Amino acid sequence: MKLIRLTLILLCMTYGTAPYAEDFARLTDGGISVSDKNFPWQLVVDRGKILGCVYDNKFYSLGAILILESLPRKCELASDRNGLWEQLSETELLLFQESIEKQQAAQPEATYIGNEPINDDEARLIRYLRSAKKQAESQ
Repeated sequence: MKLIRLTLILLCMTYGTAPYAEDFARLTDGGISVSDKNFPWQLVVDRGKILGCVYDNKFYSLGAILILESLPRKCELASDRNGLWEQLSETELLLFQESIEKQQAAQPEATYIGNEPINDDEARLIRYLRSAKKQAESQ
């Protein structure tokens, strides 16, 4: 269950791992600007408390993973209903790193043919052909 949750969170965010702190700089580009008046804040505010975390004037939902001080942190709800950035547990950190390594290994396969980069349409076509091949082999 935790693996699925982490995978979904990671799919929504840019990828990296703790040993590669330089890659994590891009993760702070996510989130919703706190001053965004179009965001439906009523969905994430409960009795005056924001049900999520704020970092660098951006809002992150509960369960979001962000790299703070070169360590992955997860947005949790504290007992006073404030969002709090907590360190991942050992198990979560291992799952996070494993998921990142799988993503980094799969990315060149999904975006390159040999040394040539491919565009989104070509990548979509290749994914379709691979899934059609797997389905044909399973039947």
